[in-house]
Parts: sequence; C-alpha cells; structure tokens
Amino acid sequence: MTVSNAIARPELFWISGSPPSWRVMLALAIKGIDYESRLLDASSSAHKTAAYLALNPRGQVPTLRDGNVVVRESVAILAYLDARWPERPIFGADPAAAAEIWQKVMDFESTLRPAITTVAQAIFRNQISARIPELSSATEMASAELDLLEEGLHGRSFLAGDRPTAADCVLYPGIAWLARAIDKSSADGALPTATRALLDNRPVFDAWRDRIEALPGFSSTYPPHWRNRN
Repeated sequence: MTVSNAIARPELFWISGSPPSWRVMLALAIKGIDYESRLLDASSSAHKTAAYLALNPRGQVPTLRDGNVVVRESVAILAYLDARWPERPIFGADPAAAAEIWQKVMDFESTLRPAITTVAQAIFRNQISARIPELSSATEMASAELDLLEEGLHGRSFLAGDRPTAADCVLYPGIAWLARAIDKSSADGALPTATRALLDNRPVFDAWRDRIEALPGFSSTYPPHWRNRN
C-alpha cells in the first residue's frame, strides 16, 4: 500500500504491550534506525479509526510508514527494515545465516507462538479453569520448544550466533509476554503447575534474556504501561 505524504523518518504505529510491535521496536534499536513513534491508545480503539484503517485495513499493529511505503505485519516489517537499511543486518550476512535465522523465525511462528498465545490469553482473560485441556496441550508444546531453544543457545550469545538477529527480535517479546502472564497468575491456584513452571530452571535461556535486556536502546522499547502497573 502507498500513501501520498513523505516524511524524513519512518513512522511506527504501535500499541504498548503488543509483542508484534515490540519485535519491530527491538529491530529498530538493534539497527540504530531513528524513527517517529506513534503510540496508539488501545483503550480508546485508536487502531480502529478510519485514519488508521486507511493504513492497516485489519486494524492491527504494528504498521510502519516510510515515505510512500506502508508495511504491516511484524516479520514483513523486519524484512523491509533490513533491505531498506542494510547496515547491521538482522537477517544474516550470507545465505546460510539468513536461512538459519528465517528457520528460527518460522519455527517460532508455527509452533511456540501459538502455544504461548493459548497460555497468555487464558490467563489474561481469566479463562484458566475453562481451558485446562488446551493449557495442558499448549504447555507440553511450549516446554518442548523451549528445551530445543535452550539447547541451541549453548555456546552462543544469541539465537543465531554472536549478534542479535531477527530471530531474537521475534522470540523475546513473546517470552516476555508469557513471563508477565505467568507472574500475573501467581496467586491463582487454578493454573497447572507445569504451566506455571514453563520458564523455571532455564539458566541458559535466562542468560539470553539478560543479554537482550542489556542491548543499547532496549529500555526505550519496553512497554510503557508495564512500567506503571503490575
């Protein structure tokens, strides 16, 4: 989709706490791209206004506007950023690296993300008791995938090597969202023990999360409303 107005810096339309939005913000920070932040107020349905729907007909976030180019869907935005600003590549410097990164991105999208979404939504929507069978299945899937990810991190600083890539940008926000959901449920005895323990006793994985959080610019990507209340 194209629009007529051109600006000097790309604009990112996003919602606080949205994992897809956070992916793009991490990529922008890692690549050192200066941009205009357009934070949308989800409580007032700012992402459903006519003006925003003209940019993103599905009314979803994030959306990137770069001059006459408008890109929606977080992974597509990551790919656009890497092609538009090739310095500090996040999709690898050679075909083999690119293939590994894309494989990790797609593995997450097809397996771990749906499991995380099931768990987090059940908690945030207060549907734990009604969705125990789904939670059990999602927990089993998530646990197996997290085991694979942790195994792959041995001897590496990031998911695809010694530098953060699109794989890290895609995975980290989902993990942070899951951690926040589990923390929210800490007083709810209905959450299955295995689900509550999904992120426990994973030292290699914890070290990876620490490295992401230590990246330059990370603090500016952190969901602002998460700072203000539990």
